[in-house]
Amino acid sequence: MTEPESGERRIGPLRVVADEERVLRYRRETGFPDTLEKIVPAAFPAVWLTAEEIEAAIRDCLAGADVVPVHESQSFHYFAPLRVGESYELTVSLRREAEPPRLAVNASVATLGGETRLHAETLLRIVPRPAAAENAP
Repeated sequence: MTEPESGERRIGPLRVVADEERVLRYRRETGFPDTLEKIVPAAFPAVWLTAEEIEAAIRDCLAGADVVPVHESQSFHYFAPLRVGESYELTVSLRREAEPPRLAVNASVATLGGETRLHAETLLRIVPRPAAAENAP
């Protein structure tokens, strides 16, 4: 993980795989129909954000604050579909925003040859825990 001068934190690139078993499980859990096509469902890359390096960086960004990150929104911009069974390079950047208080998680997915396939953004609203809100001035 690196931290550029802008205060943005970067993780990766991390090697990720659109594992067939995990994609099939994701399809079942989210109600996507099974298909003969070997294309990954649009929102599937969100599961890669659960990688330990990314979760640790999110915890670190919120360290010391009595807050909860709450999913606010998610967007995906595809340049080409992701394919089941293929490996990719995932690079993530984290940026704190003051107004409204949130954490922007931006991801880029590229082929091992460096061709960009996807840019995605997840916004996590930073919400004070009820006890912290009650004790605020």
